[in-house]
Amino acid sequence: MIFVARGMMVSLAFFSLAYSLLSCLALLSWRGMRFFSRHPSVDLLFSLRVLPFVFSAAITGFLAFPSFLLLEAHTMDEDLGTFALSISACLFVGAGLYQVISAAATTRQVVAECLEGARGLRADDATSLVSPQSVLPLMLIGIRVPKVVISEAAREVLSEGELRAALQHEVEHLRARDNLKKVVLSFIPFPLMAELERAWQEAAELAADNRAVSSREEALDLAAALIKLSRRFPPQAAPAFTTGLVSIPGSVTTRVERLLAWKEDSDPAHHRWRYAVPLAFAAILGLALKLGSVLILMHSLTERLVP
Repeated sequence: MIFVARGMMVSLAFFSLAYSLLSCLALLSWRGMRFFSRHPSVDLLFSLRVLPFVFSAAITGFLAFPSFLLLEAHTMDEDLGTFALSISACLFVGAGLYQVISAAATTRQVVAECLEGARGLRADDATSLVSPQSVLPLMLIGIRVPKVVISEAAREVLSEGELRAALQHEVEHLRARDNLKKVVLSFIPFPLMAELERAWQEAAELAADNRAVSSREEALDLAAALIKLSRRFPPQAAPAFTTGLVSIPGSVTTRVERLLAWKEDSDPAHHRWRYAVPLAFAAILGLALKLGSVLILMHSLTERLVP
């Protein structure tokens, strides 16, 4: 039992080192990327933010811990540094859980207040609600049972075409599961990542704009909706696990400019990401075929990295 506990401690220390290193590399990659592209792909930004945690957890769970159990001698040789690193890994996970629970409670309270007196946009529509107390003009709430909440004032300000375009924008957030992605980002905290997460949120808004329109007329309707709502309502951030049409004030001008310059584009770069799945599967298969050698290499690497 003590040996297994040692393995868990060393594995957590390895996770802390790997997560910190990969997160720093992700930050450096993103900052370098900004010199080549003003608006990187939303999928790329999300991957840069999430993959350091995913890779670190996968390598720790499937390679570092098994290699310790199979190859480590039953002698206690870990020092205070290993203990400190394992504690930092626990702090990463604990902080993530706290952020998710706290943000979920706050979001639930705000959403409950917004839904008081809400009614369906149409008699047969249960997914779009009109609320007299919505904190934002348009807001996508929920993850398992998502709904679009529209304030009474926003409905009065927008024309039929503008409201339809604005609703479609929120529907695209729903299809992209952006509220769920916000939960994921809250669960994997790391210092200095706030700027990258904000860049992802801005890219998510641009991506939803792009997917929401399929004609020049729709692009102009959505641009008009953004202009009217940003002028009519004071800017404020959306609750943690929701998305709002104009909840990121600094991005409205950029979004309007892109919509006014809209032209049909198949966005081929977006589809390149589908090739990442078979490549990742091939890499995992290759590791499985060479598992013994990989475990020996991983054990050697763990002994060098973890004090």
